Amino acid sequence: MHMRNFVGILTLPLLVGLSACTATAWSEKFAVETVILPKECAGWQKIDLKQRTILALMRSDPRLVVDIDSHNLRGRNLGCWD
Repeated sequence: MHMRNFVGILTLPLLVGLSACTATAWSEKFAVETVILPKECAGWQKIDLKQRTILALMRSDPRLVVDIDSHNLRGRNLGCWD
């Protein structure tokens, strides 16, 4: 009975040490690169259109396609997206 308690006491630090190793492996810190966008980009989002949608809009409202394209170009020139 005493031997079982003795073995349990000896293995406890080993188990704690091993669990600490795995905990530090999972909690390792890493740097996340943050991109600072110009203030002009606040609320500015790129408008993505499918090719089929562009073709349909070219028939019905070509000016809208030009406006969307200029919107996307301005956002890219401001550095809001690539």
